[in-house]
Amino acid sequence: MDKKERVEATLNHKKPDRVPTISCMDVQRYVYETLNETPDNTYKYLVNPVTAKIIDIISPLLNFMNVFDKDVTEFMLKKTESDVKMGFDSTWNIFASIFRFINSKYMTDVYGGRIYKIGDDGYGNMDTPMFIKGTFETPDDWRRFNKKHWEALPENMFKFNTIINREFGKDIYIFGSLFMGLFENAWQPFGFNTFAKFIKKERGFLEELIEYNKNMYLKCLDASIDAGLPGFIVSDDQAYKSGPMVNPKVMDELFGKPYKEITDHAHKKGVPIVIHTDGWTIPLLKYYKKWGFDGQHSLEPTANVDLADVRKEIGDKFILLGHIDIAHVLTFGTRDEVFAHVKESIKSGGKNGNLILGPCNSHADIKVENMNWMIEAIEEYGHYPLKI
Repeated sequence: MDKKERVEATLNHKKPDRVPTISCMDVQRYVYETLNETPDNTYKYLVNPVTAKIIDIISPLLNFMNVFDKDVTEFMLKKTESDVKMGFDSTWNIFASIFRFINSKYMTDVYGGRIYKIGDDGYGNMDTPMFIKGTFETPDDWRRFNKKHWEALPENMFKFNTIINREFGKDIYIFGSLFMGLFENAWQPFGFNTFAKFIKKERGFLEELIEYNKNMYLKCLDASIDAGLPGFIVSDDQAYKSGPMVNPKVMDELFGKPYKEITDHAHKKGVPIVIHTDGWTIPLLKYYKKWGFDGQHSLEPTANVDLADVRKEIGDKFILLGHIDIAHVLTFGTRDEVFAHVKESIKSGGKNGNLILGPCNSHADIKVENMNWMIEAIEEYGHYPLKI
């Protein structure tokens, strides 16, 4: 099988020739190291004291010129090129052109309400802007927010996905995706405390907000499908390492029906759709299956997610994606540790297929050498029928 056939077989609950791989790596240090290149983008002006003062003044002009969007597009092209070079079977290619400068130190986004801090990844590169707080306080704050840039996302996303598919669609299986999901876009603009109050006192408003975002999300899903991308990952963090952020039954009440509409829409167009969330998600798995998702990405080992436990909870007909540890194994682990972790992951989660292995998330400390070891280990242990 070639890369795309291997992934497609797995997503269709058929055993491939071996366990496929997926990359979610979106940090500059790793990407540019694999390509033997040096990043050249707006970040150098943000950290220069002289130019930073200028950016503080001209931020509205930079937003009008879509300067950061161009950086993001260029980087995602490099990210996908890196994944192809590393030999991954599939890549999670997220559309993240959502950020807007407030000044040289902070950003907001097209969804409204959020403030992010611009930060360094520890190696002199810009990290993904870090969410700090939500600024909306009332339903009317959200209603009054000008959503023209949110509503422009589907067209922009289609253009982005068309470029990605044209450049790399023959070389690797590409999962389309949009930065932020229904849950994140419901709580983060307000902050969690206000969101929790809304669950009790403003349920009608939350349903209004979620319905609007669901309809926009469907357009963004089409922007991926119409551009020719064969799969889709919903990015929507819903859990801490200790467990779900909200009672799963409440999550089902608020988000079950909207997400079922989204997954049904994808399936009608022949596109498999999985959900990404970090944290201890075992209590959420039955809901993900109920909502129509074909699988889940992350399955974070440091959140005590064991693939054997996942299989006991959800069965074999559910795709498990990611899982390889980034806290130690892919950052500081030895070759033997990488091989042992991969072997156990395949044994626990992939006996009957339905497993796509890769880093459970992205991190600037991940070493290219360790990633190569991971791919070698999957090649050694991941061929069907399994011999481990």
